[in-house]
Amino acid sequence: MSLEETYQTYFPKIYNYIFYRVMNKHDAEDITSTVFLKVAEHFGTYDPAKASFSSWIFKIAENALTDYFRARRVSVNVDDLSDTTAVSVDFEGEALIINDENLRELYIALSRLGDKTRDIIAQKYFQGKTIRQIAKDKKMNESTVSTMHNRGLENLRKSMNI
Repeated sequence: MSLEETYQTYFPKIYNYIFYRVMNKHDAEDITSTVFLKVAEHFGTYDPAKASFSSWIFKIAENALTDYFRARRVSVNVDDLSDTTAVSVDFEGEALIINDENLRELYIALSRLGDKTRDIIAQKYFQGKTIRQIAKDKKMNESTVSTMHNRGLENLRKSMNI
């Protein structure tokens, strides 16, 4: 597979995976660009004996997300907090840019899930991983991952009135 074919095949999958993790269009675009720059830089070093291509490219995406979240980790003195501290991310505002009503509703419902649950759902449905694979990767108990997945789906159904 050429680099161009890789981009055409994997861009939508990687972008959606990242978008539903960061819940911000501009950040998702930036991170996705970073992923494909790294893929281009290391394209010749991919070793099929170590992992499938899909696993390899999604690992690059996961590492880019880790870097993104690490860079945005904020250190705050608890004494400096007040009751007027505002939330820095406006998920509902972000949702307004989505034209499709069902996607907008899904976006808002996903934004209400916890980060770990949203990550499990993204890995399952965007990467196609099994619960067992996710549990192994996250070094979590399989039943815990399954429970988080099922509760997350149930919360999505309730939020979307399905």
